[in-house]
Amino acid sequence: MAFAKNSMLFLMVLALFGVCFGTVYKVGDSNGWTDKGSVSYKDWASTKNFVVGDAIVFEYNAKEQNVVQVKTLTEFNGCNSKAPLSTYNSGNDAVELKKAGHFFYICGLPGHCEAGQKVDIRVLEPSQAPSPSHSSPSPSPTPSSNHSHHNESSAPVPSPSAKAPTSPNKSSAPSVKSSSGLFMLVVMGVLAYLA
Repeated sequence: MAFAKNSMLFLMVLALFGVCFGTVYKVGDSNGWTDKGSVSYKDWASTKNFVVGDAIVFEYNAKEQNVVQVKTLTEFNGCNSKAPLSTYNSGNDAVELKKAGHFFYICGLPGHCEAGQKVDIRVLEPSQAPSPSHSSPSPSPTPSSNHSHHNESSAPVPSPSAKAPTSPNKSSAPSVKSSSGLFMLVVMGVLAYLA
């Protein structure tokens, strides 16, 4: 019986660590997701090395902003949100980066994208990413993942020879993403183990 309890606890801890590796990036850092013109999201994204398994968090005033994922570079450049892949509107939205490619996000409210509220997230396979630096990213709050519509993007995968810029904010240390359900499962398992 003790062996079974120890094995179950070990497997739950392994499961927790299996989904928690990756870096969480707050889009716009301390400025968040805004149309106020104080953030160049192109510059912000160019300093990051996004890899499969990372997450991006959009923090914004849900009464004044939203996040729309568009499919193509043409839609992104033209600020066209008429056929979104996903629309997020909670004010604290997490997007897990599940595959390599370019993913395009804009604010769908009139004039916001045109004012610069758009970001192109280039995601690499972990094997394609430059080695991480030794500095740590700023901590990010646990995000929600509420959104009104979600589809997988069919964004093109970058070529293995393409290199992303080096990131001073990427850490090799794991960061917790939105895995609160699994965390609760592990906590309940530990409590059951101790009982």
